[in-house]
Amino acid sequence: MEFYHGTTLSSARGIIENGFRPRGGATWFTTNWNYAKNRAEQKARRKHGKPVVLKTDLEIEALRTHLGNGNVHAHGNIIAVRERLSVQLLQSNFFELLACPAALSQWVNHQLGLYSHNGVSQNHWGIVRLAHWMDNRMRSGTGKHIDRQEFLAKGKQWLPAFFDKIPFSPEGLPIQHLQKDTIAVRVLYTDPSEEPIQPSKVDTRYLKAMADISNENPKRRMRGLQFLEKTGTEELFDWCALHLEDESIDVVCNALRIMCRCDEGYMAPILPHAESKNRRIRAGALAALAKHASDDVERWFERGLKDPAVCVRMAVANFCRRLIELRIKTFSTLRDTILTQSLNGLRKSGIKLEKS
Repeated sequence: MEFYHGTTLSSARGIIENGFRPRGGATWFTTNWNYAKNRAEQKARRKHGKPVVLKTDLEIEALRTHLGNGNVHAHGNIIAVRERLSVQLLQSNFFELLACPAALSQWVNHQLGLYSHNGVSQNHWGIVRLAHWMDNRMRSGTGKHIDRQEFLAKGKQWLPAFFDKIPFSPEGLPIQHLQKDTIAVRVLYTDPSEEPIQPSKVDTRYLKAMADISNENPKRRMRGLQFLEKTGTEELFDWCALHLEDESIDVVCNALRIMCRCDEGYMAPILPHAESKNRRIRAGALAALAKHASDDVERWFERGLKDPAVCVRMAVANFCRRLIELRIKTFSTLRDTILTQSLNGLRKSGIKLEKS
């Protein structure tokens, strides 16, 4: 089945080089591209980077067999994997991603049908120099102007033994610019011969939460989410999203309530539940949307406050303060814009303004 992982450009380069390496948390995959994109954009805002979506095929049962049942949590369209996953680049048609030795060496070897043991190494001086040149161009803001012919010429200059054999004309090189595209990778699971990652210190409440989340008892799963909230993990919203497809209505409602208390979140996993026939689920979903909607917030407040069920109206009404704050912020921004435009207009008219 096709899954997506939202991340940043710098993290994507690290994933290509070292694989997915969760440290005290999990690696998240979803079949919902919008969810992965939302997650990538949030990470990019936090790290001042560029959002990237990685695409891969995953078989849940194969993952569980290979990594152990306790390391793979799956509900609905979301998978959380608590073990290292190696990856192989399948489609590196992006200058931004190729500007790293690991990805560039993979791309060259793929074009020539070679493997890492008989192809070019990521440590080859020509690979390192070409990747460094591309990265400098990207950082200087001229990356959009890297010509295919120029890229091929540099490759032949620094890697003649390999680039001379690539059976592509400059026009045929599968290199484009990263816009709204998705990068395809293949998950290779964990190599048993590799040295295990040294585990970092983990909150005992987090370990207890992981045990509870996998339990067959719905009350234990609810308690697991509550333990996670106490740990203050950045992945709390994603663990809640994982439980939105739970068979227990109580677990789903508990997950939605905790989502409402998260500082950051995304709309994509919540949207389907806003249409639920169950008023408790609908109340939690509309309240979460009122809290986390990135735009058109008024529409979700209006839907919630006009819902026929009292519990839905009450749940959404609890977030009316946020709507007021947003309107005040919008009014202040509009006021500042009008004042600035008015002052600029007066200056252009030749009217001198006294400083006050």
